[in-house]
This record gives sequence, C-alpha cells and structure tokens, in this order.
Amino acid sequence: MLNRNRGWIVLFLFFCSGATALVYEVVWSKFLSQMFGSTIYAQTVVLAAFMGGLALGNKLFGRWVDRLKKPIGVYGYIEIAIALYAFFFPTLNQLADKLFISIGTGIAEREVLLVALKGSLAAALLLGPTILMGGTLPLLAAWLQKSSSDAGRSSARFYSVNSLGAVAGSAIAGFWLVQNLGMVLALQATAILNVMVGATAILLSDSCKVEESVVSQATDTDSSDPASPGTLRWAGAIVAATGFVSMGLEILASRSLALIFGSSLQSFALVLISFILGIGLGSAWIASSRRRSRASEGLIVVLLCAAAVWVTLLVFNIERWVDFYRIVRTGLGRTHTGYVFNQFLATGISLVVLGVPAALIGAVLPLMIRGVSREGAPLGAKVGSLLTWNTLGAVGGSLATGFFIMPLAGLRNAFGVLALVLATVALVTAWRHRIKNGMIGATICCALAGTLFVFGGEGWRHVMSSGVFRAHETEFNPLTLAVRKNHVSILLYEDAPDATVSVERGDGKVLPAITGLRINGKPDASTQGDLSTQMLLAHLPMMARGAAAKDVFILGFGSGISAGSLLPYPVENIVIAENCAPVLRAGRLFAQWNRNVLDEPRAHVRREDARTVLKLSPKLYDVIITEPSNPWTAGVGSVFSKEYYELAASRLKPGGVVAQWFHIYEMSDSIVALVMRTFSSVYPYVEVWDTCGGDIVLLGAMQPWPSGPEAFQHAFAIEGVRADLASVGIHSPEALMARQLASQRTGFAIGGPGQVQSDLYPILEYTAPEAFYIGARARLLERFDERTRQLALAPSEKRAILASLSSNDVHSVFSTYAPVNEELLAHLKSATSKELADSAFPAGVLAQKASAPSIATPLTAINAALEAGRFEEALREVNAGLKRDPGDSNLRYLARVLEREAKIELAAVASANTFRRIKQSQ
Repeated sequence: MLNRNRGWIVLFLFFCSGATALVYEVVWSKFLSQMFGSTIYAQTVVLAAFMGGLALGNKLFGRWVDRLKKPIGVYGYIEIAIALYAFFFPTLNQLADKLFISIGTGIAEREVLLVALKGSLAAALLLGPTILMGGTLPLLAAWLQKSSSDAGRSSARFYSVNSLGAVAGSAIAGFWLVQNLGMVLALQATAILNVMVGATAILLSDSCKVEESVVSQATDTDSSDPASPGTLRWAGAIVAATGFVSMGLEILASRSLALIFGSSLQSFALVLISFILGIGLGSAWIASSRRRSRASEGLIVVLLCAAAVWVTLLVFNIERWVDFYRIVRTGLGRTHTGYVFNQFLATGISLVVLGVPAALIGAVLPLMIRGVSREGAPLGAKVGSLLTWNTLGAVGGSLATGFFIMPLAGLRNAFGVLALVLATVALVTAWRHRIKNGMIGATICCALAGTLFVFGGEGWRHVMSSGVFRAHETEFNPLTLAVRKNHVSILLYEDAPDATVSVERGDGKVLPAITGLRINGKPDASTQGDLSTQMLLAHLPMMARGAAAKDVFILGFGSGISAGSLLPYPVENIVIAENCAPVLRAGRLFAQWNRNVLDEPRAHVRREDARTVLKLSPKLYDVIITEPSNPWTAGVGSVFSKEYYELAASRLKPGGVVAQWFHIYEMSDSIVALVMRTFSSVYPYVEVWDTCGGDIVLLGAMQPWPSGPEAFQHAFAIEGVRADLASVGIHSPEALMARQLASQRTGFAIGGPGQVQSDLYPILEYTAPEAFYIGARARLLERFDERTRQLALAPSEKRAILASLSSNDVHSVFSTYAPVNEELLAHLKSATSKELADSAFPAGVLAQKASAPSIATPLTAINAALEAGRFEEALREVNAGLKRDPGDSNLRYLARVLEREAKIELAAVASANTFRRIKQSQ
C-alpha cells in the first residue's frame, strides 16, 4: 500500500504547488499588463499563453512520464526549475519590454500586428514555466500508479487538493502578498516556497520504493475491464466541453458580480476564489466517493443537468439575489470591520452563483480520471491527455465567451447559451449510453435554458446598470429598483468584452432629466453634477499652456465632454486613447454637450491602452489629460503610478502641462497624500484645482507656468470657452481663481515624504476599495487650502483677487457644488473675518495644538514674516520650531514650501544685484 505518511506529505506538496501557481499567474499577469496595457485583448493573450502552456505541458509530459522510475523526483526538479525562472522573471520582463517598444513602435497603429506581438512576447515569457507546471499532475499520476492500489481515486484527490491550494494562492495574492511585499518580493517569496517543495519531493523520491505486489494487484484488477475503442476520446470530448463552459461561466460571473459588488481587484479575486473552490470541492467529492466507474456516465448526465438548471434559475432570480445582498449590507457598518464582513458576504454570494455550478462541472474531470484509470493504458498518459483537452476547452471557452457569445448575445443571454451547452452535452451523453431518464431530463433542461432568451431581459438591464455597490443604504427599500424601472430610460446598453456600458436618462418627473454614462454600473459622466469637472479638466491645462497648445492627448473618452471642450481652442491634433468601443458609441448620445467631437477632423481615436499609446509613439504633446475611472477600480492604479507620470513627462513638449483627475469623496487622507506625493515626485511644479464637490484636478509640469487672471485672458477671449465656463458659473478669470485650491507655491509640498504608487509596488488598488466602502470624505486638502487655512502662504496677487470677489460671484462659482464647502464659502465672502483669520493655517491650527510656549512662540514670527513676504526669515523660524518638535507635519510642510520660496527669493536678489552691477559697469 501507499505509505500513509509519505502520501500525506506529497499531497501537501501538491497543495503548495497549486498555491504557488496561482500566485505566479496573478503576479506575472500584472507584469504583462503593465507592459502591454490593460485592454481585454492584452489580457486575453496573456491568459491564452498561460493556459496554452499548461495544456502543452499536460500533453508533452503525459507521453513519457509512465516510463520514469522516479516521477516524484522529476516533479521536485520541475518545482525548483519554476522557482529559478521566477527569480529571473523581472529581468526577463524588462528585456521583453524593451523588445516590445523596439518592434511595437513601428506597428503601433496596426491593431492585429500589435496583438500578435503581445501574444508572441507573452508566449515567450510564459510557455516555459507553464509547460513545467502542466507536467506536475501527470507525473504524480504516474507515481501513484506505481504506488497505490487505487491510482485513479488518488489522482482525483491530488487534483482536488491542487485546486484547493490554488484557492489559497489566489486569496494570498489578491489580499495580502502583493500589497505588502510588492511584485518582485512576492515572486521571490513564492519561489522560495517552490524550492522547498522541490527539495522535499527529491528527498522523498530517494526513499520511495514501489511495492510490486500492489502494482500487480492493480494491474490484475484493471485487466478485467479492458479498454474500449474511443473511450479516451469520448472522455476527452466531455472534459473539453466542461472546460469550455466552466471558463465561460467564470468570465460571465466575474462580469455580472462586478456589476453588483463593484469592479475592484478584491471583487475579481473573490470570484476567482469561489470558482476554484467550487472545482476543488467537486473534485474532492469524487475523490472520496466509492462509486465505481461503470456508473459514471449517468452521474455525468446528472451533474451537467444540475449545473444547467442552477445557472438558469440564478439568472431568472437575479433581482432576488440583489435584494438579499442589499438587505444584508444594511446591517454592516461603514467601518473596517464592516468592510471585512462585506467581503465575506460577497464571497458567500459568489459561491452560490459560481461555486455551486463550478463544483458540479468540476466534478466531471476527476470522475473521468477515475474512469479511465481502469483502462489498459498507463495512467500518466491518460491524465495528461484529459488535462490537455480540459485546458484547451477552457482556452476556447474564454475566447468564445469573451469575444463572441457575450458581445453578440449579451451578458444575460450568454448564461443561457452556456446552460444550453451543458444540457446538450448531457443529452448527447445520455443518448450515447442509452440512459432513458437522462435523455428526458436533459431535454427538459434544454427547454428551460431556452426560456432565458425569451423572458426577463429588460429587468436584467435595469438591475445590472443600477450600480448596486454604490448604494450605502441603512434601511432596505424594496421600491428602489421598481422606481428605476418605471422612471429611467436606458438609451444604450452593451455588454462588450471589457465592460458593460449604459446611457440612461431620468423622466424629468420623479427623477431628474439628466443623461448619464455608466461603465460597469458606476456613474462615469453626466450632463449635470460633474459637468464642471469634465469641462475644467480640459480648460485648465489649456489655459496653463497658453496659445501655444497645438497637440493634446486624452486618456479616456467618457462622455466626450472634456474632448469637446478642447475644440474652441486653436488646437491642431487631439489624440484620444479609448479601448472600449461601446464608450465611443455612447459618446454620440452626448453630442449636444461634446460638440460632436468624434466627427471632428482634428480628433483621432486610438483603440488601445493609453500607456501603450504613449509608450510606442515618440510624439510630443502640449497637454496630456488623464481622465481615468475611480482608483478603486481594478487596473486603474497603473495610471496613478510614478512610471506613468514619468512616461507622460517624457511625452511633453517644453512648457507642456499634465492634467490629472482625482477625487476626495469616498477616499482617505492617506490615499490622497499618496496620489499627491506620487504626482509631485515627477512634476516639481503642481497646482490643485477644486472643480466640483469632491473632484479635483492636478496640474503638473517640469517648469513653472504663468497662472492667474492675466494668463487666462487669452482663453476667455474665445467665445466657446466663455460659454463653457459660464455654464458652470464662472464668468471671469478672477472668478476662476476661486477654484484654485493650491498654487504652484504650495501644491508640490502637500503630499509630504513617504511611499509612492509604483508599478512594482501597487498600493492604490488594494487600499482604495476599503475607502470607497467606508464612504468617508478625505479632509487632508482642507488643511492646505490657500483660500482658507493656508491664506498666509497664498501669493499676494491671489489674496487680492479672492478679497475682491463679490458675494454673487462666489455663489455663482460654487452653485454646482454638492455638498457645499461652507467654510470655504464663508471665508471667500468675508476674507477679513476675525474668526476665520484666527483659525487660518499655519498659526491658528498650530497654536491650538501647541501646549508648550516653546512651540507657540515662533508661530507669530512665522506669520509676520509670511505677511511681509520674507520667506528666508520665515524658514529660519520654521526650522527653529522643527528643532523643538521635529515630528510636526505642519511645520515640515511649511519648511518644504519655504525652502523653495527662499531659494527663489535669493535667486531674485542675486539676479537684481547682477543686473545692477552690469548697469553700473556701463
């Protein structure tokens, strides 16, 4: 018999193999998405390369593993080889990136060739290690046949344990490893575990001795049930079909549940965990079952029919599941603990929606492994063949579902197609084996799945486009969805390979007659509310660049209002990077607000990831506008990274300006500081503009630029610009200054010292989802607002302009705000108010917290020096305060601002002295 202790050790090793494989998949996919971009086509070629390598490994190793004397030893060496590759992967990735830029620059606008290049490089990077990964289960199957009396059952058990290890790997990678270690250290830590697994397997191999009596007994048993022609081919067809459907369901469930839970990285990780856990549990049930293989055909029919019925009923009852989710969420607090419980809730629903059918379908492969283990061929070859067909089916399912079934049939009907495939395979299986009850049941399942194409489609569209994840309800309202169905018109709804896009409009009676764009259920643009942000995102950098602006690059199209706001300027070339085709079609429904920008000859749309466009094109721009989705959305963190800002800076003309949208609603102070710090780490000159209630625009450049009413006059002289700004309450250059939160004098210093967002150490996409769930508003920027608490640091010209604004001007400028910043309004309406002056930064805020006279004493001197414009003197006082309290963040901020101003002051004095000496020498 198989030595029990040795068997458990090998089982644990294979659990670890599954965990490390998923970590590698997650981390390598992140590396490649940074190289190729985050388009669905780039992600698909990476997935195809990864799974194709697994299939090839299954096939290649399956051919010869049964001839090995010590397959467990070879397994150990494979694990070590994978670990060595993981150690060198970052270096290989850098070389591939250079090759991608070198070749891709010449074919940047030829989409098919560019996708082929991405696929080739992905294959070059991933095929080696994935082929090795694909060989592990055939190797262990061959070892089990030499060591176990029931090798088929043991192989099924190993498959299930490997799947459960993959669950652990996806959980660790998705929620802890990358966030805390970064991508390189995550790879290295995983590689160390691989080495330990490999070394242990090699040591076990040296002590393994095959018990010939067991092998002989197993062979005698098997010989009583000789192989029938075509059995393995039929088994291959079945597992290929289940692989096709299971991967298709994983894609559809990921998309559907993202519309309910939100499109965060954690949401996708939970869906993946539920999918693999379902497969693992289904496999474990088969591995533990004593059912003999002769009855497996009937069980397959039952499993496939049950999965088809489950999928169909879930789709029909989607509103009930959404209501259940909303009801339970009302009892969760908007705290860290509530966020954790919300993750458990999402996991539970994901297990019901996807885990159950995954378990039913996932049980088929181990059932087939048990079945073919009683045939005459060596087990390693048979397991390798079945895994090959299953993996190829999965690749086909991901491609067909993502690129054909879902875009053509829609997300809801795509579930119906896959349920119909399951029922059809069950029907064919029952017919082939003359299972009468199975044929009747499968026929009924086919009919049930077909009803999905006839009933309930409109309700699905309203539910899935409603943005359930944004509803912070304290009490469940059962009429919410009914009101939406009755009073919202859906003007466009498309399930594209990469996103679900909808445009909707209220009826003007119960709901406002506002046209809004939603991407994956999240409001991304509208004709009211954030209209100010969309326009100012274009106008602010154009004013900063001045009349010289001719070439503009825009990341993200949205409603097209930002792009349309550029048209009144004398720009010659507008490049729009938008990789989602339905977003462009949706933009035409905003034509009256975006000036039909898609029909403008100066506008050129690139259907590609924005980083890839900038990376592969040497073209320089006067203005680069970055208008991404919210940072809690998966994949968006890459356009808030230092590497992206460096790339954008390298594509600026001299004097060029970058504009970055961000928000402070549903955000924490630490995340706002992270974004500010990362932006300022690349751009030494920064302005912060308050564009709407919670939206901000960062302007950054490598050189200072003129800013203020005089610099804005050229833009206000253009009729279209004046009309845009007047529509959001801004009627003069002076009024626009009321939106400037921080000038170039102070904007760069807000982030302070600390870690930055980078490609290799992504922080934003792991921390932002929790801030989004809690729903609080970041208050950091209020401390550094030059219009209120930082008035003493604002340029004197700005102070004079703010003081000159009338009450009507102030109300007009901020009329679109929701919520209104009452402190800001009060201060602008009464700039000389004693109460507000006492609370102004820095003196008032610091004085309130200063308990010792040694800290409070220099504050008056700092303020006096600032009021007089003596920055060098103020800096000396700040440094004196820092000696007494080196941990004071406010003083450190003042020091950063004043160090630059003191240098400017000294440079101005030196320049004046030099000029004076020149004049005297003449």
